[in-house]
Amino acid sequence: MQIVKYKWETNRMQNRLTPSLNLEPFLFARDGNAVTKIKLFDERIGMTIGKKYCIGYSKNGRHFDCPKARTVDNEKVCRECALSDDFFLCMKCTGEECINEDQRPSCIENKYFIYLAAFNSMLKVGISYQFRIMERLIEQGADMGAKIGLVKDGKTAREIEQKIGRELNIIDRMSGIDKQKMLFGNINVAAMNIFNAYNKLKSNGLSSYLINPEIYNLQGIYRLSEVKQMPSPFDLREGARIEGDILAAKGNIVVIKNGSGLFSVNASKLLGCGIELLN
Repeated sequence: MQIVKYKWETNRMQNRLTPSLNLEPFLFARDGNAVTKIKLFDERIGMTIGKKYCIGYSKNGRHFDCPKARTVDNEKVCRECALSDDFFLCMKCTGEECINEDQRPSCIENKYFIYLAAFNSMLKVGISYQFRIMERLIEQGADMGAKIGLVKDGKTAREIEQKIGRELNIIDRMSGIDKQKMLFGNINVAAMNIFNAYNKLKSNGLSSYLINPEIYNLQGIYRLSEVKQMPSPFDLREGARIEGDILAAKGNIVVIKNGSGLFSVNASKLLGCGIELLN
């Protein structure tokens, strides 16, 4: 069994009226052609970590296994599968020129939100498909998020994203290590960072791209009220055992408690790992 996905999804059984406020994290594990969805919130987890293998690639809406079943280190896919994937090159886009012409027609037609995500004192800019902005902010683990722009064409959205990043001198990617350090964000600091950044953009010639911001306080979704102290980062390695009660998850950082104390797992690093579930 191999972990192939970590995703925040709506628990439709609990709340059908406000799904965006009822997202929770799940792991997905593949065993042959069968995929198992592993619920995390309110559950006890137990697994032994095995070798890490490439999870393959997506092409024309279908998943394909890695043709050579390559082992990987820090990445979830090998280079061959990355280059075979429909959207891998889109992740490298800066808006200067299209580097994935096969996807250009759909890119032109889609609408994208430009957002600011605040992690305590750290601020990042990003883009998201219009229809999944809440999922995007939550899966990143932002304390607060704000929709600040809406544009058609992904290339244009990337170009604006890069301009905003340069203007505000902020990042467009955030490491798991930084997310662990920012686990307990100060919501007031996060809010002020977003307000100040938006006001600066309005006064510095970028106002034509902006919309009236919609700002979201996301901290309640992560269940961090159950966590009373900073957890220790878990060392994911072959042969390690992850076992305990899941208390919370903020983005890809999952907090677990067992008899030895609190620890956190970067779920993104689990992708590709073979696992054996413990009874």
